[in-house]
Amino acid sequence: MPPGRFVSGVTRTSEGPMTVMGVCIPWADSRVRGTAVKRMRWEDHRQYLDGLSDVLDRIPVERLILVGDFNQRIQQGRRVPAEVRTALQAVVGSRMTIATAGLGFRGRRSIDHVALGSDLTAEYLGAISNLDGERRLSDHFGVVAGLSAGIK
Repeated sequence: MPPGRFVSGVTRTSEGPMTVMGVCIPWADSRVRGTAVKRMRWEDHRQYLDGLSDVLDRIPVERLILVGDFNQRIQQGRRVPAEVRTALQAVVGSRMTIATAGLGFRGRRSIDHVALGSDLTAEYLGAISNLDGERRLSDHFGVVAGLSAGIK
């Protein structure tokens, strides 16, 4: 996996220890900066998903929270090729519940997500505005989730 796009740690919570992984899956047109390396559209995204799959194969998904910029709307969007959407579903959606799959803000669906292991539940989900008056603070709106542990 490329450096700078993945972080993982274990934290103690009132529900017990939780593994939290943060990801930033490359977007469609990401490129290796400072090199002459040419990439096909979505190539870095697919390669990242392959690496993430290897990581998720090595760890239990119980008590796992995967958060970050997935750079895809879940099961929606004409801009993402079907095989790329299918790859994300195979890597993340087959192992975990993407709790924010339907989350939106001001008519836009989220590309930033919270995915949960099988023993975690989202008690609530919400969007955090990326606007300060007329000024846009980011091209992404934020997401928030209240979680609890226990068998679904």
